[in-house]
Amino acid sequence: MAKIEKVLLTVKLKEENQKKIFEALKPAEVVYVDHKDIPGILENGKDADVIIFNSDSPVPVSSFPKLKWMHCSHAGIDKTVTPEFFDRNIVLTCAKGRSANSLAEHAFMFMMYFTYSIGLQLEHQKAHCWTQEGIYPLQSGLRGRTLGILGLGNTGIEVAKLAKAFGMYVLGYRRSAVELDCVDELYASKRGDSLSELLSRCDYVVLCIELNDHTYHIIGKDEFEAMKERAVLVNMGRGSLIDEEAMIEALKERKIFGAGLDTVASEPLAEDSPLWDMDNVFITPHATPPQPDKDERMLSYILDNIKAYREDGVFVNRVDESAMYSHKRQ
Repeated sequence: MAKIEKVLLTVKLKEENQKKIFEALKPAEVVYVDHKDIPGILENGKDADVIIFNSDSPVPVSSFPKLKWMHCSHAGIDKTVTPEFFDRNIVLTCAKGRSANSLAEHAFMFMMYFTYSIGLQLEHQKAHCWTQEGIYPLQSGLRGRTLGILGLGNTGIEVAKLAKAFGMYVLGYRRSAVELDCVDELYASKRGDSLSELLSRCDYVVLCIELNDHTYHIIGKDEFEAMKERAVLVNMGRGSLIDEEAMIEALKERKIFGAGLDTVASEPLAEDSPLWDMDNVFITPHATPPQPDKDERMLSYILDNIKAYREDGVFVNRVDESAMYSHKRQ
């Protein structure tokens, strides 16, 4: 059984859940430090064997010479993961899935926005204008349309489930060929299935895939060329999944119908970005409503992984080397 000596904790949950973390970590020394207190993190992290952050690590892992396990209560930790974790055999875990339901709903909000011309209809309402002119350019609702989902982790599966409830035909894209009941056809990169072929069939494309060296700019000029002119692209993953220059060009030239973006390559989006003023773009600031049980989900990952650490068990959401993203360091 692995012993936990000292824990640096920056997660701040509801009081009763915070107490459960401290109770589960006994008899280890637990030091709580605010996530923005970098000097405090550096001072208390230098002799910690376990660190539980509320999001990405705010400092390099080299700052923690005794570290054995780091947990980040955040879904995408591309800013944290570096080769040193694997060189030093440090266990790295995250909170993938904590907001999957909300992210899936958010993706459908984007799709409904374009399908039902919500921007135009709001303009008509403000103008006190009762007219059907110009609305519903996509000509039908979601039922019977084809949805492509890139990434079939927690969020991708939730998107697929909602799509089936809407009566959509679902194409999934992932690394390995694992069949899922909520996906009608699966494309797997490991067996050489064509992403361009999938894209050419889709009325809507939702990105739920994690950002790493293999998925950086997975949607670029060639992929936009493959897509339908009436296709809607939705990004619920990371901005750098898309070649932003190629997307702007595709949107300007109407090579696709529209884009719903909850994330962009550099956040916050620059004030002079052309994306702000495009009539075929809907932007939200990388924020989605939390699920009522989000706090409890975050807690469950932490408690399960404390048990796994002490009992040499299986970690929840353990990050492996496939998650490496080196472009941020170039």
